Amino acid sequence: MAATDREEADAASTLDRRHAPLLLFENDGKTADGTTHHASDGDATLSFYSIPSKQLLRRRVAEMEGHRYWTTPQGWLLMASRTSPATFLWDPFTGARISLPPDRDGFLRGDDRPKRCLLSSNRVAAADQDCLVLVVDLANTVLWYCRLGNAGGKHDDGSRWLKHEYEFAAAGGAALDDVLWGMRSLTSVGGKFFMSLIDSVVTLDFSPAGAPLFAVIPADMNAARWRPPSGGVLTTELVESQGSLFCVSFSSSDLHMRFVAGIGVFKLDLAAQAWVRAESLGGRAFLVHDEFGASLDAEEVGLKGDCVYYCMPNDKGLYVHDMKRGTTALRDPGSCLGDHCSTKLLMPTC
Repeated sequence: MAATDREEADAASTLDRRHAPLLLFENDGKTADGTTHHASDGDATLSFYSIPSKQLLRRRVAEMEGHRYWTTPQGWLLMASRTSPATFLWDPFTGARISLPPDRDGFLRGDDRPKRCLLSSNRVAAADQDCLVLVVDLANTVLWYCRLGNAGGKHDDGSRWLKHEYEFAAAGGAALDDVLWGMRSLTSVGGKFFMSLIDSVVTLDFSPAGAPLFAVIPADMNAARWRPPSGGVLTTELVESQGSLFCVSFSSSDLHMRFVAGIGVFKLDLAAQAWVRAESLGGRAFLVHDEFGASLDAEEVGLKGDCVYYCMPNDKGLYVHDMKRGTTALRDPGSCLGDHCSTKLLMPTC
């Protein structure tokens, strides 16, 4: 390993918050023929890359060995036991747990379809009855949700996971594939959830009573974005930052997204129903992953302000786009990692 790598073989219950945010490499090993293997294939040691300290860390995390888990922009992981219906939120940096209803329908522990997990509040507390945990099925028009701390009975959706099947037309899409793709960028802002389609923004609101409701707001994304190079593609990720909704747009030169030709950041102006180009991030750092986008106080966590940190699919590299300079730098987390790693982004909790 490189001189900056740190090996910790013994299983630990938590990660060191000083290293957050972290990239977790899920298939990090190299075999003799150059292929990769998953750490779960007989080796429970995981590789983490500390974005602020630029260190590659190797360690076992006991809690991750017996559970399936999904990341959230707020840092909490949704955990599902592999051997029982138990589910809970877990802070990988403090070890704190918040109990959730059991997964009696097996939508987490027995279903391998891709999912997105979101929390409706940035600051999560076990007694916060208004904080909703949402799981989005990215292959079907199905939502699962529950609320925290419902012992007092304020809501009827805290003692069990509730399932909601929606019509894709209600979500503002002309085609099913458009809506399912839009759901991949679903983001919480101010207690509601937002997704972006080509010519609109769709909100999803969970009121205390009744079914979740979709509302469509005209907001033409094409008016704000540039066109990709011939044969290229545009991809976007939504980011909540200080109560506002931003869109990070990547213009790639080819369909495989092997090279990003341009990056733009836009802020949603709800009053004008338009996306407005953002020239800076107000000193914050955006972290963009295909699972979610997030915003951090750059100085607080040791990152560079007005920069977009992002990962590419099936790529171990971390890219840093400086909005002021208009330049992008590549970081190689470690030569010991396979080039085609899948990653997860672990954010610090509030």
